[in-house]
Amino acid sequence: MRMILCVAAIVVGLLFSPRVIEAQQRGEISASSVCGKAEVHQTVVIDDGRQHSISLDQRPCLWGKPIAIAGSSGTAYMSYGVDDVQNNRSRDQGYAVGALTTGDKYFLHYDGTATLNDGVPVHLEGTWKFTGGTGRLQRLSGRGTYHAQPNQAGEMLFKIEGEYQISEPHPK
Repeated sequence: MRMILCVAAIVVGLLFSPRVIEAQQRGEISASSVCGKAEVHQTVVIDDGRQHSISLDQRPCLWGKPIAIAGSSGTAYMSYGVDDVQNNRSRDQGYAVGALTTGDKYFLHYDGTATLNDGVPVHLEGTWKFTGGTGRLQRLSGRGTYHAQPNQAGEMLFKIEGEYQISEPHPK
């Protein structure tokens, strides 16, 4: 009986040890943003008869309804993307680097598709995931979806949904 109690005490101790329990902050993301015209844009046409091109863009984006992470709001972000366009469809991949009011930065990767009309995007959609950050966001993770369409000024209006987690470092 003592042996069973000792084993049970050790198991309970390990389960509630600070080294085993990892605190996390979690939250939902529901935000909107506007991405302007590209500050950097380079397109290479591929001569394979399929209206095919690859482009590289860097675009500044501002929050309409700011992203909120751990009680801080997003200020702005920069999007860096590569688009592989064929016959008015595009496969898009890229990264975004944004800042919160605290000064901490977050990093994310996106992967999606776009529908174009005469080479102009009319609908974008895809998935994204956090890849880290700075300061309090060093252990940031999470994922979600995005949808976008152009406004009359030619900017892209994004709707972003998802979730995040910030794992706290283990106490030493």
